[in-house]
Amino acid sequence: MAIRGYYLGCPGWATKTWVGRLFPEGTRPTELLARYARVFNTVEGNTTFYALPEPDVVARWRDDVPDDFRFCFKFPRTVSHDRLLLDAAPEVARFLERISPLGPKLGTLFLQLPRQFGPHHLDRLAAFLDALPRHHHYAVELRHDLFFAGGHEEDAAVSLLRERGIDLVIMDARGLHQCGAASVLEVRQRKPDLPVIMRATGRNPFVRCVPHVSFEAQRSLLVPWIEQVARWIEGGRTPYFFMHAPDDTYAPENANAFHAMLRERIDVGELPPWPVAGPRQLGLF
Repeated sequence: MAIRGYYLGCPGWATKTWVGRLFPEGTRPTELLARYARVFNTVEGNTTFYALPEPDVVARWRDDVPDDFRFCFKFPRTVSHDRLLLDAAPEVARFLERISPLGPKLGTLFLQLPRQFGPHHLDRLAAFLDALPRHHHYAVELRHDLFFAGGHEEDAAVSLLRERGIDLVIMDARGLHQCGAASVLEVRQRKPDLPVIMRATGRNPFVRCVPHVSFEAQRSLLVPWIEQVARWIEGGRTPYFFMHAPDDTYAPENANAFHAMLRERIDVGELPPWPVAGPRQLGLF
């Protein structure tokens, strides 16, 4: 029995430290995606933020995953960060053309905007979204403080996305920021520490969770997510939930544990048997 009712995945599929746990020892680099897709049904594709894959690589990705798998790629940084959405049509066209061979295996494409992209840029965001092809689905991650302050700036951003059926990316890094370990200091500095507002603006709510290094310390923060994801599913939405880890080493185990919690609330199927002897004990983080 596979995952159903929602999409669950990790950031990428080729983390070397997953070999020997998610992947058997000796797994070749060209086998990683196919093995990952035997367990999870989506992946957060951050690689396109930095560079576009070659066409033959995209074709191989398409052939390595089953029909119900979904790739969720991030818009290139040249579009979101360098140009701040201005005069970016050529870069957008190249991005969409390059990943289009994935066809129905393309999931939500997400636009991560930098912190300096604020309320005074909303007209620019509206124009950018209105120019995108309608046959793809999109999500937007906002990071400016005023979009989380409960004022008219936040209302305007939410309304803009709802009117267009665009999902809002919800970044939950509370667990990470509650962790005082020196080993995660650099990651803490890179991840935004923003209020978490559990709301949907489109049909595929999009959650990125960067947890505490100890899953048990994270568990209480996930309990409200279990109820919210279940309500979305019961209401006819199909959410995406991407589970990270501070250095992504234990992201697969974190995702496995999240799914186990959600299954206690709603029938979302079972993850296939863990490829390598079962996930490690999460209480030992």
